[in-house]
Amino acid sequence: MILSDADIVRRLENGDLVVEPLDDPDIQIQPASVDLRLGREFLEFQRTNIPSIHPNSEQEVEEYVEETVVEDGEEFILHPGDFVLGTTYERVEIPPDLIAHVEGRSSLGRLAIVVHASLPHDEEVFLWTPTDGFGFYEIGDIVENERPARAVAFDPQTLRVSTHRVTDYITNPTQRIYRVTLDSGRQVHVTKDHNLFTLDRDGGVTRIPSEDAEGTQVMVPKQLPRSPTEQRSVDILDHVEPTETTLYATDGFGWVDAAGMAQGSERHYDANGSAPMEAVPKITMPDDVEVAFRQSDYRLPRELPLTREFGWMLGFYIAEGSARRKQIQVANTERQYLTRFREFFEQYDASISIRETDRLTRLTICSALWSAVIRSLSGAGSEKTIPTSAFSWPRDTLEGLLEGLLDGDGCRRDERDTFYTANEELANKVMYLAARLGKVGSLYSRERKQYIEMSDVEWEGEMWSVDVSGERHKRGQYVPVPSRYLRELRKQAGLTMDEAAELMGYSSKSSISNVENEEYDTIKRDTLRRFCDAYSEAGVDTARLDQILDGGVRFEEVVSVEETERVEPTYDLEVQPNGKTIENFLGGRGGVFLSNTAGLCDPGYKGQITLELSNLGTAPVALSPGMRISQLTFTELKSPADRPYGEERGSKYQDQEGPQASKIQGDREFGGDQ
Repeated sequence: MILSDADIVRRLENGDLVVEPLDDPDIQIQPASVDLRLGREFLEFQRTNIPSIHPNSEQEVEEYVEETVVEDGEEFILHPGDFVLGTTYERVEIPPDLIAHVEGRSSLGRLAIVVHASLPHDEEVFLWTPTDGFGFYEIGDIVENERPARAVAFDPQTLRVSTHRVTDYITNPTQRIYRVTLDSGRQVHVTKDHNLFTLDRDGGVTRIPSEDAEGTQVMVPKQLPRSPTEQRSVDILDHVEPTETTLYATDGFGWVDAAGMAQGSERHYDANGSAPMEAVPKITMPDDVEVAFRQSDYRLPRELPLTREFGWMLGFYIAEGSARRKQIQVANTERQYLTRFREFFEQYDASISIRETDRLTRLTICSALWSAVIRSLSGAGSEKTIPTSAFSWPRDTLEGLLEGLLDGDGCRRDERDTFYTANEELANKVMYLAARLGKVGSLYSRERKQYIEMSDVEWEGEMWSVDVSGERHKRGQYVPVPSRYLRELRKQAGLTMDEAAELMGYSSKSSISNVENEEYDTIKRDTLRRFCDAYSEAGVDTARLDQILDGGVRFEEVVSVEETERVEPTYDLEVQPNGKTIENFLGGRGGVFLSNTAGLCDPGYKGQITLELSNLGTAPVALSPGMRISQLTFTELKSPADRPYGEERGSKYQDQEGPQASKIQGDREFGGDQ
């Protein structure tokens, strides 16, 4: 549970949490954090002739830094590209049952002063933009171009998943990249201190650093939201070359720019009620336009309705088809699928040919126009994939799309369906498609040899399998136990453990005590539903349990956190629309909810906090001692730390005053004892 302002004030008054001096509580205590001010001392890293700094050499580290103390009324100038260590003015003491997160204030982030790191440049995030709708974007491109966007995120208060405005774009220092993998095959690349989300004992949202997340159930989307700008049709004009295209309109076009027409062709176009596409401005184009390639009589309406059958056709093509410049081809042993594919194109009077062999039937759509549209949407060859625009299509169309994928290259079972592909990008998009439809998805890969009947060739390589199942499938059925919250609900209901067990149909109170006393880390959703129904029947407000069970998130276990060879600049997004603390976004393969990164103060820590400050902008920035520099948020632990930070552990930075350079030489891997 993240402490609110009221919780923070109560803990400060009790004295177990210390932030001092807290000279202006009304300004410094925010709705869920405490603003910390900048101290006077800085450690600057000197450009030196030492060829490298050896972490196990305390002398080299000390020679590499120089302390600067800013006098009253003066400023510290942080130049572009510089990195320094600063300190907070306040001293803090964190009790054993809290962990504190240090975050840079967004106002300073807008001046390119940053404190912490997040995702590598090429990690994809799933965003909505006003121009393109939903899509997959490299976070580095979004940040560097400050592209207006809305993040897919959950509200920590309601667990409802929707889109929220991105409010800041942050470029961070170079960091080591780690690979985090969930048991569903979801995967994301982040810095080790980047936070994922789970539940605490009170049913509140809490964050856990990636490096500590192995074995933890973390949040993933149960269902992606509808697009704020849902598409109802495909505009063919977005998928053809204007110089190759002719438009037809029964009642004419109004204004046509004839300047670019070949001499003598204007009369020909007028006689046929047509015009070159590049000669007709889209804004004046009538609704009933038909589209054709030049020197072709075959026409299609400009707008193709996004029906379920359109989705199925495209899914079947992605799974089973190929395309050349003037044709689309699919082959299959199941005649019913080929008949369905053929009937879709027959409604548009397309030319179709069928060829049967001993092994399979091959169906060809002979149309350069259809080929152009399909290739523009989904590609051709081994790179065929779900178009990004599909995530802004109606649900019925997407259900048809998934059905077509499975009919083309899938296996259906009672409990789950499996789609197969050699294209990792396609496998990732099928995972997001499953989430958009409220289905449970998981993916895995293996090296495989396969005979491709359509091409009559043997293929060998990495094959991806994507399992798609309903909400009742065993995957995603576990939730972190909100033990203290369940105990409190039972007490509010006025029930003993025996009475609660009887009300839920259990034979023994141990079914209740095991949950309340945290004998298990997780609880099945069906079991949690029994608690919810019983306490609701007893007249207790179970709104939070309803949100956990019926909200927009599920939970999956982190199975590995692995260090990679990558060390590179990192990027982050701030999601705080109108000051609301959403502070998460969706990214990675398959989709994982990611937090804005924060540094940590361990339970038991006492002292001032060293801040890592970088200027990633192009102009010097003046830092004034006493200015509010960072925010401290507090999360209550599931249980107090057995061995908190401090003397018993030989903690290196306990009771520090002023900024402290690295004491990594005290770590065991460098000959120390910590």
